[in-house]
Amino acid sequence: MIPRSDIEALMAPPEREIDPLDIIIEQNKSRLTELVPVRHGRMSESPFTYYRGTAGPMAADLATRPNSGVMPLICGDAHIGNFGYFASPERNLLFDLNDFDEAGRGPFEWDLKRLAASVYLAATDNGESEDTATTLAEKTSKYYRRTILRMNEESALERYYTKVNTDTFEELIKEEYKPLFDKFEKKARTRNSEQALHKFTVTDESGQPRLVDQPPLTMHHDEIGDDALQELWKHYLYSARPDIRYLLRNFRLRDHVLRVVGVGSVGTRCFIALLQDRLKNPLFIQIKEAQDTVLHSYGKIEQTSESLGFPDRPMGNGFRVVAGQRVMQSQSDPFLGWIEGVPTRAGGTTDYYVRQFRDMKGSINLSALDRDGLKQTAKVCASLLARAHAQSRHIDDIAVYCEADKIFDQHLGKWAHDYAQICTRDFHAMKEAIDKGRLPVQYAL
Repeated sequence: MIPRSDIEALMAPPEREIDPLDIIIEQNKSRLTELVPVRHGRMSESPFTYYRGTAGPMAADLATRPNSGVMPLICGDAHIGNFGYFASPERNLLFDLNDFDEAGRGPFEWDLKRLAASVYLAATDNGESEDTATTLAEKTSKYYRRTILRMNEESALERYYTKVNTDTFEELIKEEYKPLFDKFEKKARTRNSEQALHKFTVTDESGQPRLVDQPPLTMHHDEIGDDALQELWKHYLYSARPDIRYLLRNFRLRDHVLRVVGVGSVGTRCFIALLQDRLKNPLFIQIKEAQDTVLHSYGKIEQTSESLGFPDRPMGNGFRVVAGQRVMQSQSDPFLGWIEGVPTRAGGTTDYYVRQFRDMKGSINLSALDRDGLKQTAKVCASLLARAHAQSRHIDDIAVYCEADKIFDQHLGKWAHDYAQICTRDFHAMKEAIDKGRLPVQYAL
C-alpha cells in the first residue's frame, strides 16, 4: 500500500516482467482459433486500437508496482472507448460505462490510469501533440477527482440514485459541441431490433427469418448448436429478473450466429440470438463469453463473491460481469443474466453473460473529435468513472487521494505520457511480429 502523501510512488512507471506479446499469445489459446487473426488485425491498426486490446498486459504491468490498497469494485478496462450510449428500461437514452468483462475488485487508480492513458493515445492518434495529450490526461484526472470529492459529500442513497442520461451529458459539454454529439445520439437511437432484423436477416423458404452468414464476422457455428442453445436459454432464465422471465415467455428462439465484437473481445465466444413474439416482432439478445478477469489472471488481485456482496455464492465469471454492470452503471439493461459451466468444443467449460443487442447502443466517434471535443468527452467519461467508483463504501479512502489536487493530476498526466510511449513501442513490436509471421493476421475486418 502507498500512502496518500507519496503520490509520486503511486504513479511510478511499471517494471515490466512479462513480454506483452507473450500475454497476447497466451490469451489466444482460450479463443476461437479462426478468429485470432482478426483480433491481431484490429489491434494492429494504431497504437490506440492496440491499447484497447491489451487490458491483460496492462494489468500485468500495473501489478509490478505497489498500489493504493483502496480496493472498490472497478471496471478493469475503463478506456475512453468503453463508454457509450444505450437505452434505459424507460426508453431514455443513457451514456455510461458499457463494458464490464474485466470488472472486479481492484485498486481504484488502475481504472483511472487506464482511462488517462487512453485519452492520451486517442489524442495522439488524432494528430495532437504530446504536450496537448498530456494536458488532456491531466484534465481527465481533475474531472475524476472533482466528482469524487463532490459525491463524497453526498449520502450513499444520493450517490446510488444519481442517474446519467443524455441531458446530463449535454450539461457537461460546451454549447458549440452539442450539434456534433447530437449526431452520435441520433445514430444510437436508430439502432434497435427492427433495424437489426432488416440488416442481419433474410427470409427462408418457410417464411422464417434467418440470420445471414458474413464470415468471419458473422456465421453459424457449431460451438453452440440449436439444441444446446435451447438448454442454455433455460439456464439464463433462472438468472433473469422475474419480470423479464415472464416477458420472454412471449418469445421463441428463431436463429443464432457467432458474431465478432470489439477489439479486445475478438476471438471470445459471442453469439447473437434472434427471438420473435407471436406477431413476429423481433428481439435480439447477445450471449457473450465471460472469461477470468485480467485483474485476477494478470493483475494478481484475488476475486471473491464476497467483494460483490454475496459471501455465500460461488464466484462465476458470468455472474461477476453482471454484478459489476449493475453496481457501476446508473441504470442497467433489464435483460442481464448469466449462464455458468457451459462445455466448449475444445474441452473444458466456460461462462456467459446475456444482454440485449442493439438496444439504442452507440458510441462516440473519437477520430471525429478535435482537441476540445476530446476534452469534453474525457470530462464526461472521468465523471462517470468517478460516479461508478463512488458506489463503494471505500469512497472516503479514494477521496483522501483526490485531495492532492494538481499534484495528483500532474503525476497522472506524466504517467499517461510515459505509459503511452511504452504502448506505442509495444504496438510496433506487434507489427514486427506480424511481419515476421509470428502472429497470424487478417486485416480490414
